Amino acid sequence: MLAVTAGGAIAQDNSNIRGEVRVSAVRGSGDGYFKESAPVIGLRRLADGAIQDILVTSDSRDSELRRQEIHAMLEATIRKADAAGLELVTGNFELTKVTLANYRELPLRSGRRSDTSEIAVTVKTKLAGPADSAQSRIDSFIRSVPATGRSLIEKYGALQLTIVNPDQYRGQIIKLIADESRRASSAFGADYGVVVSGLDRHLVWNQASENEVFLYIPYGFTVQPKGA
Repeated sequence: MLAVTAGGAIAQDNSNIRGEVRVSAVRGSGDGYFKESAPVIGLRRLADGAIQDILVTSDSRDSELRRQEIHAMLEATIRKADAAGLELVTGNFELTKVTLANYRELPLRSGRRSDTSEIAVTVKTKLAGPADSAQSRIDSFIRSVPATGRSLIEKYGALQLTIVNPDQYRGQIIKLIADESRRASSAFGADYGVVVSGLDRHLVWNQASENEVFLYIPYGFTVQPKGA
């Protein structure tokens, strides 16, 4: 006996995440891999993408010249990314593609050094295998972008993973929970059933390995005599 049905849980999900998100900057995530608080049952799968945060900077003396150089290098980066099958994106949580139509809207800020300006953006590539292959592909791409004046590209932070539309896996995860809870109750005999809770909670995801993510619902279940 399931206290919460799969259909009811799906109907109550209101996270509405349909785009691509950072794995390490979302609900339940943090530095490192699996968390001790993560439940046993969930879905482990290859991440959809890998991303590297970068800064496009210039230290030309004149502030207007710095802006022009940064924008020129950003434009070149976008054009080369399109040709190389990579993307420039922005966003601390859900990612938005940076294009030739919107890159001038990115905030220009003072750099960490005096007389320096910078724009923060992210390089994204699809992930089809080991993370180090994705890192090498991004690094090679960054090196290939020509500088404009005194502009340059600097990496910051580590390679991160992404996942597209994580909520699409909710039904599959609920089925895994249902199957495991039935196996648990059957071990105690026909007179026992299981009560499941938490299926109406938000989906959570963490990094599981260098190129995999683990998606789960913070569920709980109790095996008890039927009719209790």
